[in-house]
Amino acid sequence: MYQHTESTIRNILHLFIIRTVIRLGNIYRRVLSVFFAVFGPRVAYWISGRLARLLYRLLVPVRTLSETQCRAALGNHIVDLDIPIIAEQSFIHRVWNLTDLLLADRFLQSQTYHRYGGRIPQDQLDRMLKAQNRGQPAILLTAYYGSFDLIPIFLGYNGIRAGVVYKPHANVQFDIYRRKIRERSGCELIPLNQAGNRLGRILEAGGAVAIVADHHADQRGIPVTFLGLPTMAMRSVGLLAWRYHADVVVAGIRRINNMFRFQFIVTDIVDHSEWEKQDDAVTYITERYLRALEKIILDDPTQYLWGHPRWGEDFARRLIVDE
Repeated sequence: MYQHTESTIRNILHLFIIRTVIRLGNIYRRVLSVFFAVFGPRVAYWISGRLARLLYRLLVPVRTLSETQCRAALGNHIVDLDIPIIAEQSFIHRVWNLTDLLLADRFLQSQTYHRYGGRIPQDQLDRMLKAQNRGQPAILLTAYYGSFDLIPIFLGYNGIRAGVVYKPHANVQFDIYRRKIRERSGCELIPLNQAGNRLGRILEAGGAVAIVADHHADQRGIPVTFLGLPTMAMRSVGLLAWRYHADVVVAGIRRINNMFRFQFIVTDIVDHSEWEKQDDAVTYITERYLRALEKIILDDPTQYLWGHPRWGEDFARRLIVDE
């Protein structure tokens, strides 16, 4: 009886601590939002960048994973002395994702977004809009790269309407805030647990969907390489494209000069007529979009999320042990 009561008290205390931390986090976010809006992007990036650098040096497991994965993937492309610099800068960019959202709340509007970049190159935009106007289904793919949270905003302001798959944040208040900003330009945010049904309906109606496509798929995926390392890629992208005869567009949002300025990069547009002639369309599409994502990352690897176990938890553990 005593042990049961003690366990209950611990659980209540644990829940109280979690809720308190979340409340304090929400208050902190609101304060930062006001502060950043008043003092502007330059101060916002400087402060959050300094805090991120300090936090990164304190979080030894995160630093170890970031440097280990970065070294394994980029060892043939980057001088080894540059690996710790790239890994640290990657963590700073990760923190800047929150800074972007806080700044976007004020600065990214339909009348002002063009001041901060994010325009799709005109020739590629014309091609995408023509396909949209004739009801050609499209799958837009990106990676955990740069300011990926802002992709729905920039897509909508460029005239591209898409259903964007996202993973809801555990902090409900922050999730509501983030979703409100990301849906501002007209794109639909689709929670991950609803994606299975919703994506098919959008594509069948001739619409566009957007997916972060650099996930490790464990045993259910297609065996491929990503940045030279073996991995399992999701089958879902290729299967969706094959079933609905969709074009596949690979793109990313890159920060410029560590400021609140962006470049919308499109590295490949795979017309559905190109893969329909392939013996294995799903594998062809998968390999093609992975190579296009690699190009985005290799052009500036500091903006990729190296602290995420991209090649799976087991692979990450083996890399760290081998180090």
